[in-house]
Amino acid sequence: GNIEIVSPGVEHAFFAPGDKHGARHALSLGDGPVLLFVGRIQPLKAPDVLLRAVARLFQRAPEHRSRLVVAVVGGPSGADTAFPDHLQGLAGSLRIADRVRFAPPVPQADLVQWYRAADVVVVPSYNESFGLVAIEAQACGTPVIAAAVGGLRTAVADGESGYLVEGHDPVAYADALARVLDNDIARQSLAHGAVRHAQGFGWTATAQRMLDVYVTAMVSMSNNTAMHA
Repeated sequence: GNIEIVSPGVEHAFFAPGDKHGARHALSLGDGPVLLFVGRIQPLKAPDVLLRAVARLFQRAPEHRSRLVVAVVGGPSGADTAFPDHLQGLAGSLRIADRVRFAPPVPQADLVQWYRAADVVVVPSYNESFGLVAIEAQACGTPVIAAAVGGLRTAVADGESGYLVEGHDPVAYADALARVLDNDIARQSLAHGAVRHAQGFGWTATAQRMLDVYVTAMVSMSNNTAMHA
């Protein structure tokens, strides 16, 4: 009862909806659906779950294979320096390597373009204290499919700005991807919902909530002092 949680935010003047087609052209992504993973390339972030889900999606809907692009943006960290090679090998073994594009970490200005270019951002992490990538993507008008873990339960409004998936079964992620990719109306609704949801996570709102917590604590301390005077 004495704990208040204040979520971090994003700069909405920077992370905002923009020209999707222009972003795709700038990144040479073509005109087909784009699925995006952004983050450290390590087992904890579970980019392999996304690749396995895409393989499942192609099995049930082969028409996606010729146009869909999976973009993985990020680099290794810590002791997991070999994991990116493993991920590329996995794409090959799943026979989807021709549809997967790996890109190194990029500056924020370029990251915005990736978010705008994507139809869906996928965050299948096994754990996230918050999930800032999810908020950045939604602020750019891109729905998010994320694992229902940690702070992602707050960062993504299930059914409004994207979908939360229980567990890490690639089949469940393939189902969620199909719900977005195969329904233009639903995808547009989620895109609008993503922007609305992300508005609650700007730095202005974060600063105000921090101020409110301090003011409440000061008033409480003052009242306690008065009671014991």
